[in-house]
Amino acid sequence: MHDRLGPRVRRVYIDLREGILRGDYATGTALPAATKLATQFGVSTVTARHAVAQLEHEGLVSRQQGRGTYVKDHVPPSVLIVDDDENMRELLRNYARRAGHRAMTVGSPDAALAVLISDPSIALILSDVRVPGRADGVAFIRNVHHRWPSLPLAAITGFPDDLAELHGTPECPVLILAKPVREHQVQEVFRWVLGTKHLS
Repeated sequence: MHDRLGPRVRRVYIDLREGILRGDYATGTALPAATKLATQFGVSTVTARHAVAQLEHEGLVSRQQGRGTYVKDHVPPSVLIVDDDENMRELLRNYARRAGHRAMTVGSPDAALAVLISDPSIALILSDVRVPGRADGVAFIRNVHHRWPSLPLAAITGFPDDLAELHGTPECPVLILAKPVREHQVQEVFRWVLGTKHLS
């Protein structure tokens, strides 16, 4: 899993992965050679190779002996929606789908962690804080931050004080959506995090 990568490998991996998912590298495009990536990122060639190996493990690129490493056709960035309210899950799923993203929904933090462990395509989490209680949501946010520190999480809450104990800590979500959540707000999150353009 990419949360176990060393900091230098993770930095190169995240930059390349985000570029691939944004479409900076079109399907069939060759990635720069490991030596060029090493120079570009100021790391060793071995570090660059480890980052590319992680991309290959996730199915984003394929290595062709003697030819190079090429970007594969891939699914769009996935959004993981965590909410114990079925109606809210469906609403957020529709917002994500209309923005062109694959949406996965779960009703509990435990189910969300299982998805995160098994699915490396998750690029963003939208999570209610009270799932079902405030303490459950805060614990989930902390867990995600520690295990996947580079994975963006947008917290959704109707009670801003629910996040008070996280204020001033590295675990406090940068993105917080207040209920009732509007589609244009979710689109802004997609644009900031995933590079999605607003829909007309």
